[in-house]
Amino acid sequence: MKHIFTLLTALLLAPAAALPAAESRKLFQDTAFAQGFGAAWSYGAKFTGERKEGRLLAYRDIAPFQVHLIPEGPVKPGDVRVHPWDLEEGLHRDFVDSTGRRVAELHEHRFAANHVIETNTPGRLQFAQFNNYRLTAGDPRRNQRLVKRVSTDRQGTIRLYYNSSNEVRNAATAYAAQFANDTWPHLLLVQQFPDAPKLETFERLDFALGFRVLRQAQVSDWPAALPGATRPDMNLQCFFLLREVRQPDRMLWIGMLLHASDPGNYFVHTALEQWGTVFHREPVTLSGPAPGLNESRTVSCELKALTRRALAAAVRKHPDKKLSSSADDYYLSLFNVGWEGIGHWETEAELSGLSLKGHSKTP
Repeated sequence: MKHIFTLLTALLLAPAAALPAAESRKLFQDTAFAQGFGAAWSYGAKFTGERKEGRLLAYRDIAPFQVHLIPEGPVKPGDVRVHPWDLEEGLHRDFVDSTGRRVAELHEHRFAANHVIETNTPGRLQFAQFNNYRLTAGDPRRNQRLVKRVSTDRQGTIRLYYNSSNEVRNAATAYAAQFANDTWPHLLLVQQFPDAPKLETFERLDFALGFRVLRQAQVSDWPAALPGATRPDMNLQCFFLLREVRQPDRMLWIGMLLHASDPGNYFVHTALEQWGTVFHREPVTLSGPAPGLNESRTVSCELKALTRRALAAAVRKHPDKKLSSSADDYYLSLFNVGWEGIGHWETEAELSGLSLKGHSKTP
């Protein structure tokens, strides 16, 4: 009888013990920020995919400027080198500048075309951008108006400094579609997912990020006095871009508001961005108080759950976009984190502990 009981116990326990453990994998590349920064998103001309996704096969010709990798320098014809991270700084196309000249595309405000390497050692990479737009070589203002600075210890901590009052062009007065080609100030760290991970393959997607805002100062009240202008603000936030597997042009931004200069911005926000794509943003205050200056905070969320909440809101508020309501119908296209705002601000944030881990469904 004892032997029968032992055998039955073994049989009952065997299925649970024999089940394969769910596999997990890291979905971000170079979370140490050690390799450098590329220009694929801004200046890629040809990709393995139909859109600006996939792996880069060629760079655009932007003569008389040159596309640079940071810190390696200018790319050459036929060069296909890339880095996992690049920097998105918004668009400024087809406008008349202060000198009366028409500008087809402003390159000087992008790191890929305009930067100086300040430090490049195994323990630190630091580069900056100055506003020298149309300044002669002997002008005393050259290399005086600091716009942006990026610094990383190449071990997982990165700092993003931005002074939008020194920006090469800062003309947008509202978060509105009319500024889609003349964007409000941006300094975003970006990574694409060239392998297009499908949400349906994962039981869960665990995201984490540590951040600390080191400074946040309003330099002027522009454009508050202009009729119809948006009140100046500056937000530190992160977003994932999701695309439908069967119809990739159907997209959804999902993200988190990490730090806001205006306390009134800490609310769940579902709306259309400047290109007409639905976005859903949840504030860090859902899980605690608003972070103060120099306060270290770590945020985490399960991305599939956030996607389901975002889709429920998007389908309800914007049914004309015809988005699928199932999270499993989407794949990860890209991720960004950094500063976006209206007006003139000097601001700096430190990011660390970035992680995105996908846990596969068990068979």
